Amino acid sequence: MRHRRNTQRLSRGASGRKALLRSLVRGLFISERITTTYVKAKEASSLADRLITLGKNNTITSKKTAISILGSKELINRLFDDIAPRYGSRQGGYTRVLQLPPRRGDGAKMALLELTEKKIEKKKPVPQKEDKKKEEKPSGQVAKEVGAEKKTAAEKPKHAIPPKAVSQESKDLQDIKKQKEKTKTEKEKEKPRFFKDLKRYFRRKSM
Repeated sequence: MRHRRNTQRLSRGASGRKALLRSLVRGLFISERITTTYVKAKEASSLADRLITLGKNNTITSKKTAISILGSKELINRLFDDIAPRYGSRQGGYTRVLQLPPRRGDGAKMALLELTEKKIEKKKPVPQKEDKKKEEKPSGQVAKEVGAEKKTAAEKPKHAIPPKAVSQESKDLQDIKKQKEKTKTEKEKEKPRFFKDLKRYFRRKSM
Protein backbone atom coordinates (compact mmCIF):
# COMPACT_ATOMS: atom_id res chain seq x y z
CA MET A 1 0.00 0.00 0.00
CA ARG A 2 1.31 3.48 -0.95
CA HIS A 3 -0.96 5.65 1.10
CA ARG A 4 0.34 9.22 1.62
CA ARG A 5 3.61 8.58 -0.17
CA ASN A 6 4.57 11.34 -2.61
CA THR A 7 7.79 9.81 -3.93
CA GLN A 8 7.94 8.72 -7.57
CA ARG A 9 9.08 5.24 -8.54
CA LEU A 10 10.81 6.46 -11.74
CA SER A 11 10.21 3.06 -13.41
CA ARG A 12 12.85 1.45 -11.18
CA GLY A 13 13.15 -0.71 -8.11
CA ALA A 14 14.25 0.60 -4.72
CA SER A 15 17.99 0.05 -5.26
CA GLY A 16 17.98 1.47 -8.81
CA ARG A 17 16.00 4.52 -7.72
CA LYS A 18 18.41 5.25 -4.85
CA ALA A 19 21.45 4.91 -7.12
CA LEU A 20 19.89 7.25 -9.71
CA LEU A 21 19.08 9.98 -7.17
CA ARG A 22 22.51 9.61 -5.55
CA SER A 23 24.28 10.16 -8.89
CA LEU A 24 22.08 13.17 -9.70
CA VAL A 25 22.81 14.83 -6.34
CA ARG A 26 26.53 14.14 -6.73
CA GLY A 27 26.52 15.83 -10.10
CA LEU A 28 24.58 18.77 -8.62
CA PHE A 29 27.11 19.29 -5.82
CA ILE A 30 30.07 19.02 -8.20
CA SER A 31 28.90 21.30 -11.05
CA GLU A 32 26.08 23.16 -9.18
CA ARG A 33 23.80 22.72 -12.23
CA ILE A 34 22.47 19.66 -14.10
CA THR A 35 19.84 18.96 -16.78
CA THR A 36 17.53 15.97 -16.52
CA THR A 37 13.84 15.10 -16.86
CA TYR A 38 11.36 17.12 -14.82
CA VAL A 39 10.27 14.24 -12.56
CA LYS A 40 13.87 13.22 -11.77
CA ALA A 41 14.80 16.84 -11.07
CA LYS A 42 11.96 17.21 -8.55
CA GLU A 43 12.99 14.06 -6.71
CA ALA A 44 16.69 14.97 -6.73
CA SER A 45 15.95 18.50 -5.47
CA SER A 46 14.15 17.15 -2.38
CA LEU A 47 17.11 14.88 -1.57
CA ALA A 48 19.60 17.74 -2.12
CA ASP A 49 17.62 20.01 0.23
CA ARG A 50 17.69 17.31 2.88
CA LEU A 51 21.48 16.94 2.56
CA ILE A 52 22.05 20.70 2.77
CA THR A 53 20.03 20.88 6.01
CA LEU A 54 22.29 18.13 7.39
CA GLY A 55 25.30 20.20 6.34
CA LYS A 56 23.94 23.24 8.18
CA ASN A 57 23.65 21.22 11.40
CA ASN A 58 27.32 20.15 11.08
CA THR A 59 27.28 17.37 13.66
CA ILE A 60 28.81 13.90 13.68
CA THR A 61 25.44 12.18 13.21
CA SER A 62 24.56 14.44 10.27
CA LYS A 63 27.93 13.62 8.67
CA LYS A 64 27.32 9.89 9.11
CA THR A 65 23.88 10.08 7.48
CA ALA A 66 25.32 12.18 4.61
CA ILE A 67 28.09 9.60 4.08
CA SER A 68 25.50 6.82 3.94
CA ILE A 69 23.65 8.68 1.15
CA LEU A 70 26.52 10.14 -0.92
CA GLY A 71 29.29 7.66 -0.09
CA SER A 72 32.12 10.11 -0.80
CA LYS A 73 34.22 11.94 1.78
CA GLU A 74 35.34 14.61 -0.69
CA LEU A 75 31.73 15.59 -1.51
CA ILE A 76 30.80 15.62 2.18
CA ASN A 77 33.70 17.98 2.96
CA ARG A 78 32.54 20.22 0.13
CA LEU A 79 28.94 20.05 1.37
CA PHE A 80 29.75 20.89 5.00
CA ASP A 81 32.55 23.43 4.34
CA ASP A 82 31.52 25.18 1.13
CA ILE A 83 27.87 24.66 0.09
CA ALA A 84 26.01 24.59 3.44
CA PRO A 85 27.57 27.83 4.84
CA ARG A 86 26.07 29.77 1.91
CA TYR A 87 22.56 29.14 3.28
CA GLY A 88 23.11 30.37 6.84
CA SER A 89 20.27 32.92 6.70
CA ARG A 90 17.98 30.83 4.46
CA GLN A 91 15.46 28.28 5.71
CA GLY A 92 14.62 26.00 2.82
CA GLY A 93 14.58 26.60 -0.93
CA TYR A 94 18.17 25.59 -1.45
CA THR A 95 17.60 24.38 -5.05
CA ARG A 96 15.42 25.45 -7.96
CA VAL A 97 13.89 23.54 -10.89
CA LEU A 98 13.49 25.41 -14.20
CA GLN A 99 11.51 23.87 -17.04
CA LEU A 100 13.17 23.42 -20.45
CA PRO A 101 11.79 22.56 -23.92
CA PRO A 102 10.84 18.88 -24.43
CA ARG A 103 13.49 16.41 -25.51
CA ARG A 104 13.70 15.41 -29.16
CA GLY A 105 12.69 11.87 -29.98
CA ASP A 106 10.43 10.91 -27.09
CA GLY A 107 9.19 14.42 -26.15
CA ALA A 108 10.10 13.98 -22.47
CA LYS A 109 9.65 16.98 -20.20
CA MET A 110 13.11 18.38 -19.40
CA ALA A 111 14.27 20.61 -16.54
CA LEU A 112 17.30 22.39 -15.16
CA LEU A 113 18.23 21.69 -11.53
CA GLU A 114 20.61 24.16 -9.86
CA LEU A 115 21.60 25.60 -6.50
CA THR A 116 20.04 28.95 -5.59
CA GLU A 117 23.23 30.28 -3.96
CA LYS A 118 26.12 29.89 -6.36
CA LYS A 119 29.77 30.50 -5.69
CA ILE A 120 30.91 33.74 -7.30
CA GLU A 121 34.38 33.31 -8.71
CA LYS A 122 36.40 36.48 -9.03
CA LYS A 123 38.00 36.93 -12.41
CA LYS A 124 41.75 37.04 -12.32
CA PRO A 125 43.19 40.27 -13.72
CA VAL A 126 44.81 39.82 -17.11
CA PRO A 127 48.52 40.66 -16.91
CA GLN A 128 49.18 43.62 -19.16
CA LYS A 129 52.33 43.71 -21.23
CA GLU A 130 54.69 46.42 -20.12
CA ASP A 131 55.38 48.83 -22.97
CA LYS A 132 59.02 49.64 -23.46
CA LYS A 133 59.65 53.28 -22.67
CA LYS A 134 60.73 55.14 -25.74
CA GLU A 135 63.89 57.16 -25.39
CA GLU A 136 62.82 60.79 -25.44
CA LYS A 137 65.24 63.04 -27.28
CA PRO A 138 65.73 66.66 -26.17
CA SER A 139 63.90 69.34 -28.14
CA GLY A 140 67.13 70.93 -29.46
CA GLN A 141 68.37 67.64 -30.90
CA VAL A 142 65.02 66.98 -32.58
CA ALA A 143 65.06 70.46 -34.19
CA LYS A 144 68.60 69.88 -35.55
CA GLU A 145 67.62 66.54 -37.11
CA VAL A 146 64.53 68.06 -38.76
CA GLY A 147 66.65 70.92 -40.21
CA ALA A 148 69.24 68.49 -41.59
CA GLU A 149 66.51 66.40 -43.26
CA LYS A 150 65.03 69.51 -44.92
CA LYS A 151 68.44 70.58 -46.28
CA THR A 152 69.12 67.18 -47.80
CA ALA A 153 65.65 67.16 -49.39
CA ALA A 154 66.21 70.66 -50.87
CA GLU A 155 69.65 69.77 -52.29
CA LYS A 156 68.41 66.68 -54.09
CA PRO A 157 66.48 67.41 -57.35
CA LYS A 158 62.93 66.14 -57.29
CA HIS A 159 63.05 64.22 -60.57
CA ALA A 160 66.73 63.36 -60.90
CA ILE A 161 67.42 60.84 -63.67
CA PRO A 162 70.77 59.02 -63.66
CA PRO A 163 73.04 59.68 -66.68
CA LYS A 164 73.12 55.99 -67.65
CA ALA A 165 69.36 55.95 -68.12
CA VAL A 166 69.52 59.11 -70.31
CA SER A 167 72.20 57.65 -72.57
CA GLN A 168 70.25 54.40 -73.02
CA GLU A 169 67.06 56.29 -73.94
CA SER A 170 68.87 58.45 -76.54
CA LYS A 171 70.40 55.30 -78.13
CA ASP A 172 67.00 53.64 -78.34
CA LEU A 173 65.49 56.72 -80.04
CA GLN A 174 68.30 56.85 -82.60
CA ASP A 175 67.82 53.16 -83.43
CA ILE A 176 64.09 53.66 -83.94
CA LYS A 177 64.70 56.62 -86.30
CA LYS A 178 67.20 54.62 -88.35
CA GLN A 179 64.73 51.75 -88.73
CA LYS A 180 62.02 54.15 -89.96
CA GLU A 181 64.36 55.69 -92.53
CA LYS A 182 65.34 52.23 -93.84
CA THR A 183 61.72 51.22 -94.30
CA LYS A 184 60.99 54.46 -96.21
CA THR A 185 63.92 53.98 -98.60
CA GLU A 186 62.94 50.36 -99.25
CA LYS A 187 59.37 51.35 -100.11
CA GLU A 188 60.57 54.08 -102.47
CA LYS A 189 62.88 51.63 -104.22
CA GLU A 190 60.10 49.07 -104.63
CA LYS A 191 57.72 51.47 -106.50
CA PRO A 192 59.79 52.08 -109.72
CA ARG A 193 60.62 48.37 -109.97
CA PHE A 194 56.92 47.57 -109.94
CA PHE A 195 56.18 49.95 -112.84
CA LYS A 196 59.16 48.69 -114.83
CA ASP A 197 57.94 45.13 -114.49
CA LEU A 198 54.51 46.17 -115.74
CA LYS A 199 56.02 47.80 -118.90
CA ARG A 200 58.03 44.69 -119.65
CA TYR A 201 54.92 42.56 -119.25
CA PHE A 202 52.89 44.57 -121.76
CA ARG A 203 55.79 44.68 -124.26
CA ARG A 204 56.03 40.92 -124.28
CA LYS A 205 52.33 40.64 -124.98
CA SER A 206 52.50 43.11 -127.85
CA MET A 207 55.36 41.07 -129.35
